[in-house]
Amino acid sequence: MATHARTATLQLNNKEKPTVLRVSLPPKITTAELARLNEHIVQKIVFPHTGCTCLSGTINVLIESVFQEAVQVEV
Repeated sequence: MATHARTATLQLNNKEKPTVLRVSLPPKITTAELARLNEHIVQKIVFPHTGCTCLSGTINVLIESVFQEAVQVEV
């Protein structure tokens, strides 16, 4: 049985002030996954963008959960 990789999607928009980082999470994210994601955000995105590991109001982080099921309804 093949296993599916669990991924989070990070989208950085540095054309806005302050910069916006949109984070889409997989369903039922674990504490370990969230910790790994946080480390990646701080070290690979925040630090290169700001020069430090704090957000300092220069980056807004928007976190959304990705639902396993979506329903489309025509209106």
